[in-house]
Order: sequence, then C-alpha cells, then structure tokens
Amino acid sequence: MADHPRKLLMRASVANVVFNEFRNDARVEKTCRSLAANGFAVTLFALSGEGLPAEEERDGFRVVRCPGPGRLGSVIRMAFRLLWSAREFDVIHCNDLEPFPLAVMAKFLSGRGVLVYDAHELETEKVSARGLRKILSRWLEKALFGCADATITVGDEIADWYSARYAAERPQVVRNAPPLWKLKKTDLLRKRLSISPATPIFLYVGSLQKGRTVEATLDAFTGAKDRAIVFMGYGGTSAQGQRLERLVRETAQREPNLFFHDPVSQGELLDCVASADIGVSLIEDICLSYRYCLPNKLFEYGMAGLPVMVSDMPEMRMKIEEYQCGVICHELSPVGISDAAEEIIAMDCKAMAANARRMAEEHCWEKQEKKLLALYDEILKVA
Repeated sequence: MADHPRKLLMRASVANVVFNEFRNDARVEKTCRSLAANGFAVTLFALSGEGLPAEEERDGFRVVRCPGPGRLGSVIRMAFRLLWSAREFDVIHCNDLEPFPLAVMAKFLSGRGVLVYDAHELETEKVSARGLRKILSRWLEKALFGCADATITVGDEIADWYSARYAAERPQVVRNAPPLWKLKKTDLLRKRLSISPATPIFLYVGSLQKGRTVEATLDAFTGAKDRAIVFMGYGGTSAQGQRLERLVRETAQREPNLFFHDPVSQGELLDCVASADIGVSLIEDICLSYRYCLPNKLFEYGMAGLPVMVSDMPEMRMKIEEYQCGVICHELSPVGISDAAEEIIAMDCKAMAANARRMAEEHCWEKQEKKLLALYDEILKVA
C-alpha cells in the first residue's frame, strides 16, 4: 500500500531562510511552528544579533544564527552554512527577495529540494526600493521567479500582480493573521497610562516609519478632549524612523491625551490591544506595496475585538465594507483623520467590534496554516 501523503511529509526537512535576526518576525515564526507541528524537520537560518543565541530550539524547530562580523559577514557565513548543508533539505523556504539568490543556489545544490518563495509584500515595489536598487530588484526577481516551485504571498491584490507581471500561476495567498485567541477585554493600557475610563483609546501598533501617517495622526489628536491615542511601536534603525520615534515621545510628554508605549512581546500583544477601543492603520499610498497591503495589524485588532480606522487602500477597503468593522479615512490629513475619529466614536462600536472579531476569526492563522500545508503536500508529491 502506498504511503499516505502526510506520512511522506513526516520525513521532509525544511530550510527556512530569512535575512533578519529573527527577533519579532511573527510570520516566519508562525510558518516554522506550523510546519514543525505537522511533522517537518525545520531549521531556520537567520542573521546574528546582539544578545541572541547562535543556536536555539523553539516550538519544535531549530534556529541557526550565523555570526558576523557585521551584517555582511553574517550573510556570508549563512550562505556557506546553508549551501554546505543543502543536501540535507527537501524544501528551501525563502522569505522575501533578499535571500532569493541564495535560496535558488541551495535548491540546485540539494539535488532534490524544492523552493518556496514567500513574498511578505510586493518585494520590488517597496518604499525602500528606489533608483538603482529598484532596477536591480526587478531584474533579480524576474530572473529568479521561475526557479521557485511555488510562491506564497500575503494578499489577493499582490497575488494578482505577481501572476500578471510574470505570466505565472497565481501565488497561494497565506495571510499574515494571528492564531485564534480567546477574547478577554482588559484595562492594561488604562491602568499603565492612567487614562480615564470615559475616554476612548485609539491604538497605533507597529513601526514608526515613513508612509504610516505618524505626523498627521499626532496633529489630529493634539488638543483633542474626547479621545486619546497610544503609539505602541519603535522607529528602528533608520534615521527617519528614529526621528519619528523621538517626535512621538516628545509629543506624548507634552500632550495629556497622547501616549507612547514601548513594544511588547507577541505573547503580551493581544492583551494590550484588547485594552484599547479602536485600532488605527493609516497606510499612505506612496508605493505599490503599500497600496496593495492588508496589514497583519488589521487582523490583530480584530482578534482583540477592536473596530478599526483605516486608510482607503483596496484590500483594507474591501474588508471594512464586507464586514462593517470600522471606518475608512479618505483624507490622510490632520483634519481628515480627526473627522474619521469623530465618525467612529459616534458609531455603534460594539457591533463593529463583533464584526471585526468575526473577520479575524474567518482569516485566523489556523485557516492560513491549512493552505500552507496543502501547498507543501502538492509540491512534495510532484517532487
């Protein structure tokens, strides 16, 4: 009798490759955890980082960080280590465009492996892809795209773009959504920040970067008596991000209804989110990747039972209209944001919160995991 496909997969080994330190990459962590829980032997290759172990076991998968010196040194050592051990792996799972050339080499050196290209956004059309970098990124992705045995991405608009751009089979959409979480409303933020029970709390979660409407949002809430906003995020290493983080911190010290909260672990995140009232995701239309985005924060807000205030981007608009779970801010100016905030406060937030939770449940990671595993079933049967 032939082996059942799942029994065959029990012997499959996966090299998951990412060019970051694997500190807070929720999508990569969920992917590795899901594969490991379903019988795959998963090794994640990541870059070295200060205070992080060179090797560790986490939720059933192995993490290997390759020491520098520096980022380039870490990349070079990762390349040598992955290519040297390529024959050990049945699947090379490549996250984002940067490691794509390395992943392609590992596929061919393995002699038997298949390659999954996991595009976390529209890789060649990101806000950071400009000038020569954009030209090289487009050339590189076009040259290598056909080497992938399967492609995954995070949203329908991006999947359609890839299919049209490369005249290829439409990528499988595996959304970057959180796992199911038992909803429990808390007062964490109110207690920590001493916010009145009568004041609606708007919450911004994520990086403080260009294209996130940070400054206009600060202006929209400055001086407002009927609402508060909490920024829970970080500026990262870029000069622009660090400037925005300083601006948020300084404004929060000056304005009684504006607050800055340091980022929290994934384990604590939804507890904090559930203590707010309205989630904020105001992405600016400054690149195609942003235009076609469907942020994971939208699903995190929904999982925590928060209605949302979002910008008018195609995928976000469709979700708001389909589920009636928030308002669309059509003008990303201080006046436009203030008007949208007033609009959502005046609406039935309880009904929108229930709708937002339903949206998150219907797109939860458990459902995304099934699509991921089905794709692995298919490519390994073909291989």
